[in-house]
Amino acid sequence: MIPKTFLLYGQPQPPADGIALRAGPLTMRLDPASGFVRRIMLGRREVLRGIYAAVRDHNWDTIPGAIREIARAVEPESFRWEFESVHRKGSIHFVWRGVLSGDATGTIRYTFEGQARSAFLKNRIGFCVLHPIRECAGAAARQMRVDGRTLEGRFPDRIEPQIFGRSSFRDLRGIAHEVENGIWAELDLDGDVFEMEDQRNWTDASFKTYCTPLSIPFPVEIQPGAAIRQSVTLRLTGRDGGGRAPRVEVAGEPPEPIALTWPEGAGGALPAIGLGAATHGRPLTAREAGLLRRLRPSHLRVDVRLGAPGWDETLEQAAADARQLGARLELALHLPRDGAGAPDGFERFLGLHAHELARVLALREGESATSPDTLRTVRRILGSVAAPVGAGSDCNFCELNRQQALGQLGLPGADFIFWSVNPQVHAFDHLSILETIEAQAATARSARAFSSGRPLAVSPVTLKQRFNPVATGAPALVPPGQLPPSVDARQLSLFAAAWTVGSLSALVREQVESLTYYETTGWRGVLESESGSPLPDQFPSAPGSVFPVYHVLAALAGCQRAAPLRASRPDCAAALAASGAEGADRLLIANLTSSAQTATLPHAPPGASARILHSETPAAVLADPDAFQSIAGERRTASDRPFELTLPPYAVALVDWGS
Repeated sequence: MIPKTFLLYGQPQPPADGIALRAGPLTMRLDPASGFVRRIMLGRREVLRGIYAAVRDHNWDTIPGAIREIARAVEPESFRWEFESVHRKGSIHFVWRGVLSGDATGTIRYTFEGQARSAFLKNRIGFCVLHPIRECAGAAARQMRVDGRTLEGRFPDRIEPQIFGRSSFRDLRGIAHEVENGIWAELDLDGDVFEMEDQRNWTDASFKTYCTPLSIPFPVEIQPGAAIRQSVTLRLTGRDGGGRAPRVEVAGEPPEPIALTWPEGAGGALPAIGLGAATHGRPLTAREAGLLRRLRPSHLRVDVRLGAPGWDETLEQAAADARQLGARLELALHLPRDGAGAPDGFERFLGLHAHELARVLALREGESATSPDTLRTVRRILGSVAAPVGAGSDCNFCELNRQQALGQLGLPGADFIFWSVNPQVHAFDHLSILETIEAQAATARSARAFSSGRPLAVSPVTLKQRFNPVATGAPALVPPGQLPPSVDARQLSLFAAAWTVGSLSALVREQVESLTYYETTGWRGVLESESGSPLPDQFPSAPGSVFPVYHVLAALAGCQRAAPLRASRPDCAAALAASGAEGADRLLIANLTSSAQTATLPHAPPGASARILHSETPAAVLADPDAFQSIAGERRTASDRPFELTLPPYAVALVDWGS
């Protein structure tokens, strides 16, 4: 049986809530385990998403710090916190002392004084400031440049491509943006040259102002004794002529229920939803195939590397698995770095299985996105095969966005555009992962702006990065007893199920045509394999059990149309309505928080019945998915009164009505 904390959070202990702080009109929360101060708010308006300091190695991996608190003083309108952070991994040994303070005027100052204790390669050490996309995208801004100039402008609305040396916000010693009419947040940045990148490229819900411009070559060797000193100061200026922002009070009452609003009309077509083939390499058992067939997957994605041995066995197994599922193949075809021809035997496979192909993702080893030459080569290899061929990136939206901006994407001749999504490129805590939901929608909007009407496919959506696309060296070996870097124990949790509802809602809203989620079985899948977890202490799943995310996808099986609902507090809940060919309708509602929430609808649909998947759901639901389907839901009759559901932490409610 999965321990309750793993089922809820995907880890042995609940995430820390953090410390509530106030600096005059500003409120925020501090994570004392990381030194990350986040959600700096002026009333209900977010000023900054966060401020933190990072030590990043030659592969852009973040080296976590062990924090020792030195002093803490928290007053009703001010605070001061001093600490030491020690970062050690392999050859890396770096120590810094931080002081975070805030006063009653609303000024926040964060200082960093660090020293290298060893020689090592680094890409970046120092402060990062995150600006929220909901408040900042398209908002008025000022840049204070290191040459003394002040430039007026706006934050990007569409996602700005990340091209080294071309950021529209660069050479910064300060930056300011308008929080609301007449109130500005001003940042002073000292100790380095800063620039800003649009983190929506990686589905982070922020713009990031960071130290050390990317135009400077990296990695750089830092020597023992080398010192790094930086500071970030935030202040508000307002309308009263005295440089002061008006005080904004927020009542300390419990949050209001989350009001969900029914979509107008019948919505649009539900995207084709498929699964990835399991990377553990084992074929599906009869029981596993039976469980997966209930999801009615549109397709099964298989990655075939024509320059690697065993590509033919990989293809044949995926084709056999897809037939068991009643699904077609989404073929991610990776050409070798050099060479243009297909290996012996590939033409035979096409002759046998061409009719089973849903689409082909054209890729080449060493390319961050499909080049025009790669697209032409894949079309030549496929010959008369009628399957659509797409151009895109197996990495993040960042690589797709950059290559199209440089004119190096094989867009002419492509039948569709594709990219992958994961929520853990820069941050790995629960809140940061949930914040990525709104940025997923932004990637689809930006892709549609340059796709010239071509369909959009997101493939795959995974909980962690499958590989590091920006590594400058070989990855470190995984120590015995630790999960691989592409595996997250949250895969088996309710947290992952709630995040998936949010992801589906965001991408359905943007009318993405095809989605590929996770894998079939194993610790990156939607159910555990019958052979069980290789590391049951780290990933405590039961052999053959289904993960909560399975029930999310099962709820959409057979549905043809879908529409997201709007939530009055979108950070707290996501909801998606769907309907099937038989006239049955259903609604998925997810609590995106670690606290109980109440969600309301204007009225109950006729004959509505609600079932809730939560941490107290009987264990039989994970052992046998039929157990959840057979739970007698709470019946609601049609009325003019609000339809109200209380959702435990990270719970997912399934509401059925109609025939």
